[in-house]
Amino acid sequence: MKKVLITGGAGFVGIHLSKYLLKNDYEVTLIDNFARPNDDEEFLRVVKHKNCKSITGDIISPNTFQYLQKDYYDYIYHLAAFNGTSNFYNHPVEVLKTGIIGTINVLDWVINQSKGKILYTSSCEAYAGTMKILGEKFPIPTPEEIPLSIDDVNNVRWSYGVGKLTSEVAFNCYKHGRDFDRFCIVRPHNFFGPRMGFEHVVAQFIDRIIKNESPFKIYGGTETRSFNYIDNVIESLVMLMELDETNGEIYHIGNDKEEMKIIDLAKMLFKIADREPNFEVLPAPEGSVKRRCPNIDKLRGLGYDIIYSTEEGLEKTYSWYVDNYDWYSLKGKR
Repeated sequence: MKKVLITGGAGFVGIHLSKYLLKNDYEVTLIDNFARPNDDEEFLRVVKHKNCKSITGDIISPNTFQYLQKDYYDYIYHLAAFNGTSNFYNHPVEVLKTGIIGTINVLDWVINQSKGKILYTSSCEAYAGTMKILGEKFPIPTPEEIPLSIDDVNNVRWSYGVGKLTSEVAFNCYKHGRDFDRFCIVRPHNFFGPRMGFEHVVAQFIDRIIKNESPFKIYGGTETRSFNYIDNVIESLVMLMELDETNGEIYHIGNDKEEMKIIDLAKMLFKIADREPNFEVLPAPEGSVKRRCPNIDKLRGLGYDIIYSTEEGLEKTYSWYVDNYDWYSLKGKR
């Protein structure tokens, strides 16, 4: 039985990954500081599984790793992050420390293990500054080779993006300075699914549809994104982790087949909800990204392809939020 460690294991991606791994007979250890409520049904089903154990700890502290068995884990998924746009502005120091110090602590621990490959989840936020700098010259779909940058050091929104950017640099520093290449970096793009909270645009739209908001305000609407259902993400993460040829490489994860306008996302959700929309289209927020779509040719070259369409994923996600809204609308927004 393969042994897996997941940092940030109680988060959105962590729980879905844990469910997948436990279903396929892996032994799973979760590390999380449980800063957000995690006493919900999804989480309890995972942690009560016979092949799962959880550790309360903060990866900012090196002491967290003293509780881990040495030379034990085959795979380490480093997912831990202090995410959420409001947190970037309201808690930038904590966001930054989790992003940078947390990654350094994970690397310092793993290089002293005789085995264990790390998969690190970076973000398309790592190149968001490049989009502004290059403007119309920015390549879309966007390949892995795109330069990473920030465009304003005074904007604390970068507390998250710079953590991802710096962590990518850190992995490559350890590759060259410590001869460590048992890692793979991925940049997920616009993933969504059940239990993702309420900050993602998909969850926000679902929340407002359930509340019968009318008129239904759309800010911008012509901006495009390529949404990727969480089950697609999990399949690609596990594949990338377990292929030796991905060691030391960077991969974009996303859905490059279905780039859609935000207003079309809203229309699709209203169709799924079987309701008639009354849209009020307003100007987009200042600084909004016009388009975002990854180039996943490198990932597809390994044999991967999209399993669930955006509409299939939205149907599953909408159904979950409706079925769980009474309790999750209280806990997911705290």
